Amino acid sequence: MKKKGTKKRFLLVANWKMNPDSLEDAKVLAAAFERKAKKSARTAVVVCPPAPFITTLVGNGKKSVRIGSQDIDHRTEGSFTGSVSARQVRTSGAEYAIIGHSERRAAGDTDAIIVEKVLRAFEAGLKVILCVGEDKRDHNAQYLLAVRSQLMAVLAKVEKSRLKQIVIAYEPVWAIGKSFASALSPRDIHEMSIFIKKVVAEAAGKDAGLRAQVLYGGSVSVDSARDMLAEGGVDGLLVGRQSLDAENFNGIIDHADSI
Repeated sequence: MKKKGTKKRFLLVANWKMNPDSLEDAKVLAAAFERKAKKSARTAVVVCPPAPFITTLVGNGKKSVRIGSQDIDHRTEGSFTGSVSARQVRTSGAEYAIIGHSERRAAGDTDAIIVEKVLRAFEAGLKVILCVGEDKRDHNAQYLLAVRSQLMAVLAKVEKSRLKQIVIAYEPVWAIGKSFASALSPRDIHEMSIFIKKVVAEAAGKDAGLRAQVLYGGSVSVDSARDMLAEGGVDGLLVGRQSLDAENFNGIIDHADSI
């Protein structure tokens, strides 16, 4: 728990998806983040580039920006053309792996596959950014059951000692791509952060729930980020489109540092 009088530390994760076009563009973007991040004493930055760029970005010697993978396979090795294992990602220099992103779930990742990916990540020494979130909202709050189910599928299979290696990213699928005004308010985000921590506490105890790191992802922009961080009760943000613009993403870092 944060001590009285101390400022909160935030984690910002940049998910570049299938961008940018070239390795040179990726290096320029990462360098801009590095220059900003090394001036920040309280905001940690993780960049998750396309897999072919990981080794080069790690090899550039950047210390203020950590590198992660956008996904890993749920198997360790074998005849699986196009797949990348957790061990391969780790030996390339990445420290994190995004698992359970809504786009991967839409492509066929079930809760069972996601559990296996989490376990493979731990075996390889990776930290996990676990994405959860509902497809739609309803007036009967059934969406809470959906989020709880996604969380419990993993929490039930993970040793409690491993929970410190998991960051939970809440991304309501229906809010992605919408304007902030038509998506979630900071109050809504805060309520979901509390709910997620309660689910973790239910599975692993009160202390684990209090320590759980919760990020928000979904229509994050430089204009909305400060309110999300200051009033949303989250520990950071998972940023998509806006992380491809150095000025915007660095502006989000500034917002985090100012809180």
